[in-house]
Amino acid sequence: MKANKDLAIRLIQADLKHNQLISGLESLDFETNSYFLDLHKPVAQLMGLGETASERWFQIYDHYLQQAHKHPISGKPDSLLALATECYNMLLAYAEIESHLNPGD
Repeated sequence: MKANKDLAIRLIQADLKHNQLISGLESLDFETNSYFLDLHKPVAQLMGLGETASERWFQIYDHYLQQAHKHPISGKPDSLLALATECYNMLLAYAEIESHLNPGD
């Protein structure tokens, strides 16, 4: 299970970095066509949610994508890792809350 967590965090980190780059390019008036990687889908699968990830879960994920551009751009390997870990923990907490509120779903 730790391998899934680590992989999910790294996928979130890659998505955050990508979104940071896209936002940076758009702020410089480059056209990017807002290309998204849709890494939330494999992250949800790694977290055991599969297709059952809720709209609210995705909104939390998207919130962190929007936060990425507020951080300095860096080529360091651990860039945005703390934000990705925080995102993962929030997504996991929300998924657990949701499963307690809707045990049959």
